[in-house]
Amino acid sequence: MIEQVIGPFPKKMLKRAKNVELVNETFDANGLHRMDRVLSADKLTYVKRIAPLETIVYDEDAWFLRLLRRILVIDPNERATARECLRKF
Repeated sequence: MIEQVIGPFPKKMLKRAKNVELVNETFDANGLHRMDRVLSADKLTYVKRIAPLETIVYDEDAWFLRLLRRILVIDPNERATARECLRKF
């Protein structure tokens, strides 16, 4: 569900993983989770219908979308800190 809302796992994070075999079994070359291997067809359909973040947040709340985009980052090295968010927003 996270991928559907904020995007795939960063390739550089997957490359840093210690268990390469598990990563190769779980993610495709684009960093997308191979959900069809772990979810039933009805659950996979449900997950695929989840909208991306940009379609969930109203246009008049663009500042909020920018904030969410900075804090909902999968890679902790790229994610904004609370202090950075308070300065910018």
